[in-house]
Amino acid sequence: MSKQYEQIIAQLALFQKKQDLPALSQAISLAAALPNDASAVAPSALLTDKLSAWLAIFGALDSEIAPDFNPEALPQMTVIPPPESGLPAGASPDSIKDPAVRKKYEEALSANKLSTQRFNYQFKLAEQAERAEAEAEDFIATAWLPDPALTAALKARLGKAKLVPARRTKLQEFINAAKGS
Repeated sequence: MSKQYEQIIAQLALFQKKQDLPALSQAISLAAALPNDASAVAPSALLTDKLSAWLAIFGALDSEIAPDFNPEALPQMTVIPPPESGLPAGASPDSIKDPAVRKKYEEALSANKLSTQRFNYQFKLAEQAERAEAEAEDFIATAWLPDPALTAALKARLGKAKLVPARRTKLQEFINAAKGS
C-alpha cells in the first residue's frame, strides 16, 4: 500500500475514533488526489489503492450515517417551557421556581440539544457522502470503466467489499448506467 493510502486510513481512523469530520474530509481529499491515470507507474497498484481508499471511506461513512436520518426533519430552534411555568420559549430554567417543572424543562432542553447535535452531525455526514460519491464515481468512470477487464475486476471487487447493501447497489447501478451510456 502506498503512503497516501496509509494517510487516508489514518484520517479515517481518527474520524471513526473521535467523529472528527475534518479528518473525514481530509481522507476524501487525499483519495481524490490519488492519480486516476492507468498509464502511471504500477497502474494496477495505484488503481487498487485508490479503489481500496474509496471503499474504506464508504465503510467509515456508512458506519456513522443513521439510516433513519431525515434532512427535512429540522430540530426545534427553541424549547417551550412547560405550560405551568407561564414562561415564554427561550426562558432560562433558573427562572422556574418549581423544581419538578424546572427539571422537566431542563430535560427537554437537553434532549433538544442532543437532537440538534445529531442533526448537524448527520447533515454534515450526508454532505461528505455526496462529495465522496461524486469523486468515486468520477474515478470509476475514468479509470475502470473504459477497460472491460478492469470493469469486470471492479464488479468482482464490489461484490466482495464490506459495504452496506444500499451503497453496494448504488455503486453497481452507477457502473451499469455508465456502461450503458
